[in-house]
Amino acid sequence: MSPKLRVDAIELTQFEPPESPGLCSAVVQVSLSDGREFSILAATPPWFAEAFAKLGLDFYFGPLVLFVRAMDPGLVRRAITDMVKDGDQWLCRHDTPRTTLGKVLVEFKAKHP
Repeated sequence: MSPKLRVDAIELTQFEPPESPGLCSAVVQVSLSDGREFSILAATPPWFAEAFAKLGLDFYFGPLVLFVRAMDPGLVRRAITDMVKDGDQWLCRHDTPRTTLGKVLVEFKAKHP
């Protein structure tokens, strides 16, 4: 049996836009007790819906997004802690290249006009 994973640090970075935690996206940097680091795209549903509409997207498939009601550090910490409760599979599935959700959606639009 493998040792229980522990979240050592969670940092919210690259807010889009930085002044509106209720309507934004961010990158969640997660460090685990075993030294691994993950980068997770996060967004509030209203931000995602607005970005989706502005880009005229009909659909999206790409890196997974962690949706939170507000980009609140406590709420994000609770979600990440829940993700590692039974292992690292959810962090592995959500881990993305070091980029922002806004860039991911623009690149998706370019590939799927």
